[in-house]
Order: sequence, then C-alpha cells, then structure tokens
Amino acid sequence: MSDVLRIGYARSAITPPIGVRLEGYEERLEFSRCIYDDLYAKCLTFDVGGNRFVSVVSVDLIGVPYSVYMDVNGMVRELGGVEVLLGASHSHAAPSPITDSFYREYFVKSVVGCVKASLSNVRNVPHAIVGRGSLPQLVYNRRKPLGGVIDPDVIVFDTGFASVINFTSHPVILGPDNLCISSDYPGAVERFFKYLAGREAIFLNGCCGNINPYTVTTDIGKPYDRRGGSYYEVERYGRIVALETLKSIELGERIDLSKCVVDYKSSVVNLKLRKEVMEFIEGFDVDKAIAELEKQGRVYDAWRLKMAKIIINEIDGKRALPAPIAVLRICNEVAMVFLPAEVFVEHQLYIKNRSPFKYTMVACYFNSYWMYIPTIEAFSEKGYEVEVPLSIIEPGEGERLREEAVKLLDELHYE
Repeated sequence: MSDVLRIGYARSAITPPIGVRLEGYEERLEFSRCIYDDLYAKCLTFDVGGNRFVSVVSVDLIGVPYSVYMDVNGMVRELGGVEVLLGASHSHAAPSPITDSFYREYFVKSVVGCVKASLSNVRNVPHAIVGRGSLPQLVYNRRKPLGGVIDPDVIVFDTGFASVINFTSHPVILGPDNLCISSDYPGAVERFFKYLAGREAIFLNGCCGNINPYTVTTDIGKPYDRRGGSYYEVERYGRIVALETLKSIELGERIDLSKCVVDYKSSVVNLKLRKEVMEFIEGFDVDKAIAELEKQGRVYDAWRLKMAKIIINEIDGKRALPAPIAVLRICNEVAMVFLPAEVFVEHQLYIKNRSPFKYTMVACYFNSYWMYIPTIEAFSEKGYEVEVPLSIIEPGEGERLREEAVKLLDELHYE
C-alpha cells in the first residue's frame, strides 16, 4: 500500500478506420460511414507502494472481451509491477476489438502504450476532493420505465489535474440509425469537463445493464427504441453531466492527503455457464444456421447467432467463465469497484449500500464481457436481457459476484 497519493494520466486515440462495423444493435446492417468524434483509451495509473501500480483504463468501445483483456494484461505485466484494469464506456456507436483482427492488434498496442505513458507521468497530486451529485432526470429503468430502480448518483474524485467521473446510464443516445463512429455521451462528458475545468477526466460507467438515458426524443412507451437520437442530444447530455460533476466538486469534501492510503485487492469469480448455452454449443452448426437465416431475411435471428458464435469462441470449452473483479481503495472514505460484463443496477445498489466506504464508485464492463448479469428476479420476469445468447450465466451468479465485491471492500476498509 502507498501512504502518498501519486497518480499518472495519459490517453491514446483508438479511433478505427471508417467502414468498421459498429456493435450494439441487431437492426444496424450497414457499416460505419463517418466519424463524429474520436475514440480514446484513458489511462489513470495509481501508485500502490512497493514499486507496484494499478492502471485503470477506460476505452470508448462497447466492451472488452476476456481474451482481449488477457492480451493487454500479458503485455502490461512485462512492464513489471503493473496491474491493469481494462474497461469500456459501452458506446453503441463504436466497434468491438474482437470482430476485426487488424483493429484488435492496433487496439491492444494502443492501450499498452497508454499505460506506459501514464506510468511515466505518475506524480504527487496537489489535492483530493470527492463529491456526489444526482441526476434522476437523465435515466430510466428500461425494463420498468415507470418506477423501476435507478441509480442517479454522479460521484467524482478530483485530484487537481485529472478527475474520475462515475455515472450509470447506457450510452445509447445514438441509435441503430446512426452510422458515425462516436463515444456517445461519455466522450461528451469528458470534453465538456475539460473545457469547463481545464483538466482531464476519465468517465467510468456504472452497472447500466437495465438503465437507459432519458433524452428529449425518448418515448417511455417504447423504452428500448433508440432511433432518432441526435448529436445535439449527445452534447446536451454530456454538458449536464459535466456541470453536475463540477457542482459536486465545488460542494465536495476536501480529503486530507495523509489519509489517502492507496491499496488494492482483486479476485476471480468463476461464473457458472447456463445449461442451455452448453447444449447450444455442443449440438449446433452455427455457421450453417447463420447462412440459412440470412437467406431467409431473418436479420434479428442471424444477429443473435453471430453474437453466439463470438461468445462460443470466447468460452473456448470452459464450463465456467472467469470474471476478474477488483477493488481500489484510494482514501479512507473513497473506493472504486470494478466489475465485468453488463451488470444490472440492482447489484450496484447492493454493493453501495453495504460498502463500508462513504463514497463507493462502481464501474462495469471491466476485464471481460460475458454479456448481461441480471438479478435472480429478472430471470423470472423474462425479457431481452435474460435470453440466450445475451445472458449466458446461471441465475444467482450475479448475486455471488456482488458478495465477493463487498468482501473485498470490507477487507480494504481500515483507518
């Protein structure tokens, strides 16, 4: 552990060439035609003492598959004493690094270079401020639009030259009719924060598996329909979150740097694969089925099988899915939790409510992308997010994952 708060920041462009396929919508069949804003990897490296470092990396992509995380982690480990936490903002106007081998190689090298640069930039921070805001007007539970559970918190940790912003909302302002590469609203948050505050920011998305953005074109009667979203709405959303972040810093708590003892713990939870998934893998010719469905014009069914094929390759014969999780203690009142995949917000609220830290940031889409992690209750309610192949773990595994996160938080909480 380190008793001096030292961090380093760097960012690296990861924008793919125009023409790459954008992920996230089954009805979007065309390839990208333009670039609205560049995509970046943002790297914030913490000195945890003993010549050890933890690098938190957030990338403007839809997700980071486990195999890609392992590639990056393997290269970063060669630096010696560096642990990487690699997560995505989950933009649906961005590609996946697993669907294009050229882009995958470029992405991995860019992230490793970003980590190296942030490591060389590590220095003592001038101050530490933590604040909390709230934006319930900007989010809704898409499974239960009226009265469903949300987490409206905006939590910010500011260090004077780089800030961490944690908010929970699906980056789907740009819908399936958008063909421009974009970071969606998370990139807008970072841009406006830098413009207003004069310093860098790294956006960490929370457990937004069932949480969507509420914008001027949102129709609550059609909670999953994101068509018609505009770049104006992206910028507006980003401005609002950035302004709430700045307000939270101004009204926040200044932390005694002598109490910022940085420490870190990690664990791997092996999530049980659903029986239906194993049966699907073992008794199905996916390529043949995809070709037949495309011939019939059944676009959605073909898309689902293409998703299944990617997952099958990632699973690679495993009966349980490795889900790396981690907790980073920054100060005696501030901690960050890093979870894999697309977790439902109820799991996040459970972790926050049981955390011994006053301020607990929960970041999802880190270190693996095993699709949705619903609650037990959600499985009984059915719906898009609990269907194979979009949900591939057994009911109850999300509850096991969150208990492990709470355990790590308890172990790291000391005066």
